[in-house]
Amino acid sequence: MHSEKKSGSEAGAVAVEFALILPIFLVLVLGIFEFGRGFNIQVSLTEAAREAARYASIHQTDAGYNVTAAQDAGVAAAPSVPLQESNINVQSVGSNPCNVVVTVAYSTPWMTGFPGLVPGMPSQLSLQGKGVMRCGG
Repeated sequence: MHSEKKSGSEAGAVAVEFALILPIFLVLVLGIFEFGRGFNIQVSLTEAAREAARYASIHQTDAGYNVTAAQDAGVAAAPSVPLQESNINVQSVGSNPCNVVVTVAYSTPWMTGFPGLVPGMPSQLSLQGKGVMRCGG
């Protein structure tokens, strides 16, 4: 086995190529992280909306029912997102049969902070989930 030594110009070329590729690679990797986190939050918000709509559609005719109980069901359905009752909007639409429409809105800063540095990109990640269920289960 013999090893070849790279000349100074070859080593310099490798350093230049690395310097050109590294920022592109980092943007790609950080973009994958941001997309994955956003997708996870979106799935959680949709699940929270579905559970709140389900609870409200089943229990809204019960004595003592209030919207707060449906909002609490939505908060409990998304443990990975720090939701509050104020993030969840519950409405009954129509009559006989009615539909319960639940909208969950949530905003959070970007995980890496880099999208906020790009002109035209929002400084926060704002997502929304929606669930609809017919009254009475």
